Amino acid sequence: MLTAVSIVSAAACSSSSPKAAEETSSNASCKKKADCVSLGIGEPIFIGIQLSEDLAIGKDSLVGVELAIDYLDGHFDGEPGTIDGHKVILLSTPDTCSGSTDGANAARRLLAEKRIIGVIGTTCSGSALHGAADKYSDSHVLLLSPSNTAPALTGEGTRPPYYFRFANNDLISRAVTASFISDRTGWRSVATIADVGDPYSNELADSLGNQLRVNGVVTTKLASTSGGDAAELVEQLALLAPKAIFIPTINPGCANITAALRNDARTRTIPIIVGDGCQEESTLIGIGANTNDLFATGLDLSVLAANDFYRTYFQPAFVRKTGVAPTTGYEANAFDAANLLVASISSAIGAGERGSSVINRVAARDALLKVTNYSGLSGKITCIPSGDCIPSARIGMYQAPFWPAINPTTAQLVYSKEVTLLSVRAGG
Repeated sequence: MLTAVSIVSAAACSSSSPKAAEETSSNASCKKKADCVSLGIGEPIFIGIQLSEDLAIGKDSLVGVELAIDYLDGHFDGEPGTIDGHKVILLSTPDTCSGSTDGANAARRLLAEKRIIGVIGTTCSGSALHGAADKYSDSHVLLLSPSNTAPALTGEGTRPPYYFRFANNDLISRAVTASFISDRTGWRSVATIADVGDPYSNELADSLGNQLRVNGVVTTKLASTSGGDAAELVEQLALLAPKAIFIPTINPGCANITAALRNDARTRTIPIIVGDGCQEESTLIGIGANTNDLFATGLDLSVLAANDFYRTYFQPAFVRKTGVAPTTGYEANAFDAANLLVASISSAIGAGERGSSVINRVAARDALLKVTNYSGLSGKITCIPSGDCIPSARIGMYQAPFWPAINPTTAQLVYSKEVTLLSVRAGG
């Protein structure tokens, strides 16, 4: 079990953290101007936040980042800590989760502060892919996401060099969802619904369909438009009559589709599985009492419940700060991402002229690539060259209306499986 003391040492100076890794070239001269940030005596270090203000995943992640900065001194006391004597200032711009263009525009707002070293975000994969992640990498600014899951973000030839994923790759959740569906009696035909233009939902729908076909399940992919009329989808599904429906889209689109399906007699009894971004109270409000065979994927929160530091220190601090308990589990991913960002920055600070400090951005990135078996709040963390830092994850299926987003203490976990990224990549 982790204690408060061991969490501090792990984040700052253990053998598995960037700070204690083989020395990088933090004191070396920077080859390009963008490689270095100079700080005068007493000047702050800027860290950005690009997270959703509407989705529960984003809200929990934001608090996780703030608590990590609070805890740099080893105490949840409401006072931000420092990095090598430099005050940390958090700059925030919302992730609207509305695509790559808006993601890139939000990144530009944070990049207006030329001294920014790293950013925790984005919440949604669509904001990062060909959007925010590219903009930050172009400026040699680190982007560490606590909740992006689209495989393309860390795919060969598509990963921006300063991007790191601190959430499970959707190849993992795909494998768990496929196992759940394949194990259910009679679920031999499945319809998937993906949001047009959203890499998260399209990649997950495609990869799940491929896996299910291997398992002998007939799969049909349908397209939706975020915020669009769900009536046409209902008509299609009524004719198709699948044995189950998988909807890997975010709200409000997911809630609209789910409500339309549950409020039509022809589709009311078809089992539905929704993703993390739909596991919210607004989804259940739209469907009323029609919650039979409605499931949501999500992190298996029993993993956090078994963590002594999380129960004893982190969760009470979260409640003191917000007045409510976290519901998604991604607050732990954000806490770890922020801690390792801080440790990578600290490892890349060298002495400049006249008492100033110099942060080598390249050294900070290289330090993250050396993280191995780091004992984080969310589990063991190892960052591989692809930028994936979560080697395995336990994903659960929750039965509605007993979802963690509604009440974590009464959540009903009906299926859970741990899968490694290595195993799913090896299996295609």
